[in-house]
Amino acid sequence: MRLVVAIVLAMAGLVSVAEAQETITGRAKSVMADMISIDNKRIPLYGIDAPDPDQDRECILGRAYFGCASNARRALDILLDEGPVTCTDSGQKNYIGFPYMVCVVNGKDIGQELVRTGNALAFKPQTDKYLDIEKAARAAKVGIWQDGIRFSIPWEWRQYDGKPLYGP
Repeated sequence: MRLVVAIVLAMAGLVSVAEAQETITGRAKSVMADMISIDNKRIPLYGIDAPDPDQDRECILGRAYFGCASNARRALDILLDEGPVTCTDSGQKNYIGFPYMVCVVNGKDIGQELVRTGNALAFKPQTDKYLDIEKAARAAKVGIWQDGIRFSIPWEWRQYDGKPLYGP
C-alpha cells in the first residue's frame, strides 16, 4: 500500500521516486551470513548469497570442515561492528516478502565486501552487480575460493526436486 501511495505521489510530483524507496538506518546484527536485522526487522542483502548454516558440514578443506557459513557470518559481524548501517530497498522481495536491500556501513557496501573477501557469492539469478568482484576474489583465492576448499553453490544446494526451496 505504501508503494502505491508513493507511486501516486511521485506521479503527482509531490515526492521523488528516490523518496519512495524504503531506507532503514541503525545498529545491525547478523541473522545469517547474508541477512541482517535492524530494530528486529530482517533484511536480506541484495545481490549476494552466502552458504547456509546447514552447509558448514559440507564445506571441506582437505579432510576437515572449513565452516563456510560460520566464517561468512563472522566476516559480516566484523563489518557490522564498524558502526550504524543504512539499507535501501532494491525493489525486489524474497520468497516470504522481505525486501532485498543494499546496505552500507562506514561507506562500504556490505554485500560487495562479503563477495570481495570470498565470504559470499554474487547472486547471479538476481543481478550481475557483483560478478566482477567475485571474479577478482576467485583470482585472489580468498575465503571460499582458497585452494582445496570444496563447497556447494548455495542456491544450487537449496534445490529439491528441481524446485528452489528458497530464493527470489
